[in-house]
Amino acid sequence: MKCNMERYQVVYSVLKTQIQFGFYKFGDVLPSIENAAADFFVSVDTTRIAYRQLQREGFVTISTNVGTTVIKDYGKQEIAQNIQRFYAQRKNILIDLSESLPLLLANAQWIGFQNVPSEIYSNLRQPDPGSTVSQLIMSEHIVRAYISLENALLFRIVWQIFMFCEIPFFNIPDNPWRTFIIKEFSPCSLDYCIKQDWDSLRELVYTSQSRLSLVLCRFYDEKITMSPQQQESAFQWNFYNKASQICYSLAMDLLISINNGTYPPNTFLPSLNKMSREKQVSVSTVRRALSLLNSVGATKSIKRIGTRVLPSQEIAKNCDFTNSGVRKRLLDMAESLQFLTLSCRDIAESTIQAITDDDLQTCRKRLAALKNQQRYQMIGFTALDLLKCFAPYQAIRTLYKELLQLLFWGYSLKDMCKADENRIAYYLSCFEEFDRFLSQKDVVRFSSKLEELISREFRFTIKIMISLGIHEAEKLLVVRFP
Repeated sequence: MKCNMERYQVVYSVLKTQIQFGFYKFGDVLPSIENAAADFFVSVDTTRIAYRQLQREGFVTISTNVGTTVIKDYGKQEIAQNIQRFYAQRKNILIDLSESLPLLLANAQWIGFQNVPSEIYSNLRQPDPGSTVSQLIMSEHIVRAYISLENALLFRIVWQIFMFCEIPFFNIPDNPWRTFIIKEFSPCSLDYCIKQDWDSLRELVYTSQSRLSLVLCRFYDEKITMSPQQQESAFQWNFYNKASQICYSLAMDLLISINNGTYPPNTFLPSLNKMSREKQVSVSTVRRALSLLNSVGATKSIKRIGTRVLPSQEIAKNCDFTNSGVRKRLLDMAESLQFLTLSCRDIAESTIQAITDDDLQTCRKRLAALKNQQRYQMIGFTALDLLKCFAPYQAIRTLYKELLQLLFWGYSLKDMCKADENRIAYYLSCFEEFDRFLSQKDVVRFSSKLEELISREFRFTIKIMISLGIHEAEKLLVVRFP
């Protein structure tokens, strides 16, 4: 099992790119580690590791008296070549990601702006658009919108997308996207927030997210002439991206396998040593993963015998809802569900609009099979999984795959979420409406119904978590859903 880059590697890559693009030139002093940590929204320790890697590779020197000084001296031609090489190697994925942004994040950003307390906006002033102060306000203003959603998972996604896509582009000289954000989007969006003109703000947010793709495509057409010299870099995202979190990824893989019937109830999981070899992780990592599965009530380890998969009726009574690890994983699940609720309507509209007739029939058949099997509670997950399979952009498919996997942490709640007659009636109505809207290719009504369903599932899940004493989940209800 492999993890994606840890945060210090992301920070290192961004700073390295800024030096290679000439944003920081020979002799320039980088921000202090403390200031850089605040700018990157990471810890001081994370930033220090990134700075030391830059030092080891000969990009900077670090001095107690002077600070961190750039010692790489790139000429104009070398900088131009660095930019060519960087973007030639990322063309398809950057364009794909930029086209995904309005669908993934525009609604979240718009709702986030509305959740920022009005007194904060009233205390802000709009200095000259070209000033450094204005740029700082712009950054803080946008970041505050996402922070107001109280969703650490969503913020991590925004952070990684920003680091991967927008910061390098921002640092190219004479960049029209940078000019637009600083001189138009920032002051206009701030003005709309102060006036609480949410309709105008919504139009502006969606326009700005879409504009990045247009500017980036024009940049490639006009500026990038180099062909990629190797396989293109890819955008990846994994919530558990630290080496110390591999056990969570392993536990999730096993939980999905249990849920899918690979390991049926009352059977035993493979031994520690066998699982260690198959998954290419240490025995201690396997042991930690199994301990978490025991805590969520999915399994029970029996000394000198093995780890038994528990039947559904034993899950809840064996789940330790006071365990901090279990509570944190359930919060991961709730944050994922909130993000899915925020983005599913826009993604569904784009997906159904672009889907082929054959794929449309596949969607209808999958939903019909689910209904025939009377697995009514799975309708929301299955509809979202269809978006994961058929969304028009790879970045959306990548992120939705990870988000849907996080929902399996709700495994311990499955027995508590048994649908009553009213919920069954609602699910059945969803099956009927989804099938009708898909047959008519009614994009708007299908998307609105899906958002309604996922929003209801989200609120129901949060209600259960609060009843179990996981009151931290209540903060996610700050979002104003329709």
